[in-house]
Amino acid sequence: MQSMKMPKNNTSITDSLKAFAIPVALYCVLLILIRERVGNWNSILTMLVLSVVPTITAYGVAFGFVSGIMDFSVGSRMILSGMCAALAGHYFGLAGMLCAAILSSVFLSLIVGGMYAVLKIPSIVVSLGALMIFEIAGMKLSSTVGKVSSAMATGQYIKTPASLTFVGATPWNFIVLLISALLFSLCYYRTRSANQAKMVGSDEIIARNIGLKPMKVKFVTFVVGGIFLGIASMVSACYSSAVGYKTEMASLAMVFKPMMAVIIGMSLERFVKMPIGIFIGSLCISIIFTGIIALGWPDSLQNVILGIFMLIVLAFPTIQQWIADAKRRRNARQTFETTA
Repeated sequence: MQSMKMPKNNTSITDSLKAFAIPVALYCVLLILIRERVGNWNSILTMLVLSVVPTITAYGVAFGFVSGIMDFSVGSRMILSGMCAALAGHYFGLAGMLCAAILSSVFLSLIVGGMYAVLKIPSIVVSLGALMIFEIAGMKLSSTVGKVSSAMATGQYIKTPASLTFVGATPWNFIVLLISALLFSLCYYRTRSANQAKMVGSDEIIARNIGLKPMKVKFVTFVVGGIFLGIASMVSACYSSAVGYKTEMASLAMVFKPMMAVIIGMSLERFVKMPIGIFIGSLCISIIFTGIIALGWPDSLQNVILGIFMLIVLAFPTIQQWIADAKRRRNARQTFETTA
C-alpha cells in the first residue's frame, strides 16, 4: 500500500516545484539584469511584503470571479472599509479595528450585491456605479473627520493609530496572510456556497436546471468575498499608516493585480491549491513591478510586460499537455515498432 501512494506524493511535490519555479525564474532574470539592486535579502523581503495585500484581496475577488462576476468596486470598498478600520482603531484598539474592517466591508458588499440582485443588470455596470458612489463617500468621510479631529485625519487621508501599524509590518502581515489563506481554503473547498459558485460560473443554465438560483449564489459570493476584502483593507491601512481617498475612478486600478493573481491561480490549480496559486500569482506580479521600477523603465511598459507574462502563464498548462501528448505518441510509436 505504501508503494502505491509514493507516486502520488512525488507527483504533488513535482507539481508544486513547477508552480514555484515561475517566480524563481522571474527573480533569476532580475538577478541577471540588475544583481546589484535586487540581489539581497531586503529586496526579496520587499517583494514578499508587496504581495501580501494583493493576495488577500485576490482571495476576496476569487469567489465572485469563479461565479462569473466582474466586480470593479473592490478598490473603492477597500478604501472605505480601511477608513472605518482606522477610525475604529483610535477608539477600540486592534479588536475594534478588525471588526470595523470586516463589518464595513461586508456591509458595502451587501449594498453592491443587493443592487446587482434587485436591478438584474450586468455586474460591470453595477460595480462601476457603486465605485463612483463609494469614492465620493470616502472623500466626504475623510474631509468630515479632518474637520473634527486633525489628529485622526488631514482632510485627504485618515491616519492609522501608530500603535497598530505593526499589523502591516513583518512578521505580522505574513501571519495574517497565512490565517487568511487557511480561511480561504476552508471556504473555497469545504463550503456548499463555493461549490455552487463554481457550478454557476461553469454553466449557469445547467446550474439553474438542477435547482440552483444563480442570482442568490452570486449575492452570497459578494458577502463572503467582503470578509477577505475587509482583512486586506486593514492590513493595507496598517502598512501605509494612513488611508487616502481616490476620485475619478482611480480606485479601479486596485482590482487589476488581484484579478490577475486569481487568473494565474486558476491556471496553476492543476499543480497547486488555489490559495497557493493566487499567492504565486501575486508574488510574480510583485517581482515584475519591482524589476520594472529598479530598471528605471517607463510606467507604460508595466501593462505590456504584465500582459505578456499572464499569457505565458495561462499557456503553460497547454504547453505541458502538448509535451505529455507528444511523449505518449512517441511511446506508442516505439511500442508499435517494437511489436511489429
